[in-house]
Amino acid sequence: MARFWAKFGDDKVLTSIVWGVFIKEGKEQEEAMVEAMKNLWFLEEELRGKKFFGGERIGFVDLALGWLANLINILEDVAGQKIVDEDKFPLLSAWMKDFANSPIIKDNWPPRVQMIAKFRALRDAKLAAAASSK
Repeated sequence: MARFWAKFGDDKVLTSIVWGVFIKEGKEQEEAMVEAMKNLWFLEEELRGKKFFGGERIGFVDLALGWLANLINILEDVAGQKIVDEDKFPLLSAWMKDFANSPIIKDNWPPRVQMIAKFRALRDAKLAAAASSK
């Protein structure tokens, strides 16, 4: 099961958020947001009754999906879209906070300012390339 959720995170969640919501605009972004919300809902359901995906301690799936706890807020800021709303995804939001606040994780995040600059440049380049190909 853990390998399934790790693969789901890479193949569905990451793809729908980064290659969908993050690098799209307008109607395409709205359509991608529907897919991303569906994928996040599956994660929300998987967290029912648990603090972490494996139970009470950080495990393999938490590490595989840990990018969510760091990058979602950065991607939201850069793209100007709220992706993980605490009202829609209370369990996922709580998991993101618990995971991010674990000392081993918190002490090793890359600097936020640098991440925002990196992802803003990436998004701008992808949007410019898409605009020039139309």
